[in-house]
Amino acid sequence: MEIRGLISATVTPFKTDGTIDYRNLAEHVARVGSASGLYGIAVSGHAGEVLTLTSQERIDIVAAARKAMPMHLKLVAGIESRSIEGLVREGLNAKQAGADMLLVLPLFDVRPYRHLAHQPEVVFSVFERLDREVGLPMIVFQYPEATGCAYSLEALIRIADLPNVVAIKAATVTATKYAEIHDALHDKLAVLAACDAPSLLGMLLHDAPGALLGISVVGTQQWCDLVREATSGSAQKAKEIHNSFGVPLMDALYEYQLHRTPTSSCSANKEALVQLGELHSSWVRPPAMSVDKARKEAVRFALTKVGLLQSKIAVGG
Repeated sequence: MEIRGLISATVTPFKTDGTIDYRNLAEHVARVGSASGLYGIAVSGHAGEVLTLTSQERIDIVAAARKAMPMHLKLVAGIESRSIEGLVREGLNAKQAGADMLLVLPLFDVRPYRHLAHQPEVVFSVFERLDREVGLPMIVFQYPEATGCAYSLEALIRIADLPNVVAIKAATVTATKYAEIHDALHDKLAVLAACDAPSLLGMLLHDAPGALLGISVVGTQQWCDLVREATSGSAQKAKEIHNSFGVPLMDALYEYQLHRTPTSSCSANKEALVQLGELHSSWVRPPAMSVDKARKEAVRFALTKVGLLQSKIAVGG
């Protein structure tokens, strides 16, 4: 299964009463899906606030996205649970709702389990059951090592031969760690670049087949262009897009993934879409904190700097 290009991780819009705005979600997914160069669209990942969603909401989001997006694109559904049985159930739910692929968040992202992410046979037991009982292609979400639940390289190698393990979302923070995983596994599966900070360019230029990015819902076409140039075009053009377009947005929306303020990057991502007229609200479910006035101004400045807000005003005028 060849995966090339960008998978854009969409947000989950909410109404003022805290329920999901499915009409705005459909509009959002359709707009992201209109970009040229996409491989697929992901829903219910970290950018989609999966940790705050009920099982039924996750099902409904997948179904709504499937209806709204172009049929030629792959629909990737994030699944998350603290038990193997729960992961299998979430995977089956996503499959029935219309998902083509799964983005599997680590079962081990809780203190008593974190050390198990380094044990190849334990990790294999999780993915073997998903492979056997759900039967959808899977993207393994590799967390940064600082989280304490990043899979060991030995564990990734152990699961790479499972038929439905087709890719890794290598959210490794550094290009060096990305290269380590890529060099060990690129002949078995797709090692996707995943960084909403300036390390992204180095990952892409290390022969990445594509990327899975939350920030890419803001100016999706430019992110598609960046991935295309970096993976199969001109490195110089990729550098120009990355530095002039990507970096200002990485700073304003994701704070280079340094968490300089307590406000949510998911909310900042949404705020950018609000200012572009594509979303109705930047509110995020607690305990995440919605953007404050200062963060909104930083977002506006970045959108203006990269030309997105000016372009939007020009079109509207």
